[in-house]
Amino acid sequence: MVTVLPLGLAAAVTPTLFALQVLVVSGPSWQRRALAVMAGSGAVFVIVFAVILAGLSQLPDAGTGKASRAEYWIEFICGVVLLPLAVWMLRPHPNADAKLEKKVRGYANHASPWVFAGLAAYMSVTDFSSLVLVVPALHDITSSAVPVLGKAGVVLILFMLVMFPIWSPPLAVRVTGERGVRMLNRVYDALMDHQIQVMGGVAAVLGLVLAYRGYQGLWD
Repeated sequence: MVTVLPLGLAAAVTPTLFALQVLVVSGPSWQRRALAVMAGSGAVFVIVFAVILAGLSQLPDAGTGKASRAEYWIEFICGVVLLPLAVWMLRPHPNADAKLEKKVRGYANHASPWVFAGLAAYMSVTDFSSLVLVVPALHDITSSAVPVLGKAGVVLILFMLVMFPIWSPPLAVRVTGERGVRMLNRVYDALMDHQIQVMGGVAAVLGLVLAYRGYQGLWD
């Protein structure tokens, strides 16, 4: 948990998915559409988790509880991938942000739940920063020597963290009603102008940390 939790929290920083769900819960028929967004994004991450876990479980260090060169290579590669991605995301993207917001708002009042499921799935597939962070987190789990049930519990926690931008807005509205909608819209307004930069900042910090950890393990 000590190594997986920070990666999971960073992977949870996904302003685009959060913004989509905030628009959904602020509009009509939000319950069905919010469930569709959860289903679309959840299906993508279930498949991603399953494929990555299946591959990592075949590595020689699976279940050993010891760090191996494979672990350090995974961390180093993920860090190297994140750094240029972070540089790109930290640059201003006003046209991309405005285009996404306009597109989602155009669907908000009339699109079917299937459209929102498809949008959520697309945004999840293209959420490269979260996907890159999931790999070393899942590798920490497969290489751990704890029992299978313990690993399954940590995988579930990691999944819930990655899905946090999706399930937290509907829960907030369900619990607090209109007050929750107003609060979420204030957060939405603060994020939409800088959503890509927010992810870029997280990616930059974690890219440096992962690249350094991998480098140390491989060459020290």
